[in-house]
Amino acid sequence: MTYVTVVDDSPAGSIENLDKLMSDILAEPDGLAARYAGMVDGKLCLVAIWDSREHAEAFMTTRLGPGLRQLLGAAPAAPPRALGIEVEHCYVR
Repeated sequence: MTYVTVVDDSPAGSIENLDKLMSDILAEPDGLAARYAGMVDGKLCLVAIWDSREHAEAFMTTRLGPGLRQLLGAAPAAPPRALGIEVEHCYVR
């Protein structure tokens, strides 16, 4: 089942850092269908569409932390707060 994650304050901090993280540090995550990113009130916000909850959780628990450590030089004080949504209805234009 499709799964969506929403992060409202990514430790990556900027679009440039996100690009570096996702292209230079981490390989394309398994099960990632789409990613949307933008700045809101000075915070990097992300929406990711995953093939399943399992894909999202595997990325968030095993790959994201080490990637952020490499990008930032140290682990973030706390993991990114992510809202997860099991998609029960979808509308695509």
